[in-house]
Amino acid sequence: MSQHDQDRRQTKAERKEQARRERIELERRIASRKRGRRRALVLGVVVAAIVGVILVTLSQGNNTNAADGSVSPSVIDKLPDPSKLPGMLRTAPPWPDNIAQANQRLAALSALSPLPQLGATLHHHANLLIYVDGQQFPVAAGIGYNPDANVYSPLHTHDTSGVVHIESADPTFQPVLGQFFDVWGVYLTKDCLGDKCAAGNSTLRAYVNGTLWPGDPTQIPLNDQLVIVLAFGSADQVPNPVPASFVPPA
Repeated sequence: MSQHDQDRRQTKAERKEQARRERIELERRIASRKRGRRRALVLGVVVAAIVGVILVTLSQGNNTNAADGSVSPSVIDKLPDPSKLPGMLRTAPPWPDNIAQANQRLAALSALSPLPQLGATLHHHANLLIYVDGQQFPVAAGIGYNPDANVYSPLHTHDTSGVVHIESADPTFQPVLGQFFDVWGVYLTKDCLGDKCAAGNSTLRAYVNGTLWPGDPTQIPLNDQLVIVLAFGSADQVPNPVPASFVPPA
């Protein structure tokens, strides 16, 4: 461009055209910035969703799957061989509180921390009902809890209502039914309860909130307000209907 062209004043039409081009360029830059912000937002949402899925998957992998009865190895590893625990009862029901060797069993149950003395962060309840050959038997009072014997288990009972108390200072505490029976000192496996083991038409069946539990009953999670029914015997000796209404502690 010559010096003459640079010194010459723009005409009105030229100024209008230049303003139009500058406006178009400004709009292009604004639109580009908006697209960049949208891409960043979408990317953030996608990343958050992926992280959420990973966390949920890990969480489910570390706990019992109540739908199919499967459990992670970390939960299974918490359960010792019940036949090797001291004072285990492989007798016919009813079973007493079996408190005499409870502390020896608790020492072997390393996954169970002592009952907190200054209040529990987690405190909930489950119902447990037991039937053998069509007859209901009580869950003993004082299982895992006896101040006179200095027994304070985080899994315990106070009466014969079948209400199991689950208390812990750990808000993520996730015990299973097999741990409660180990505290109680009553023999429970996938196929056996007390002196009974599966044979012929007599088997051990477990129900959670009225639905048949398809896996190992020792792995049933002791979640809040569950109704757990153990029924050993033939199919026609299962209570009909299977109890499914939670009864809170008195």
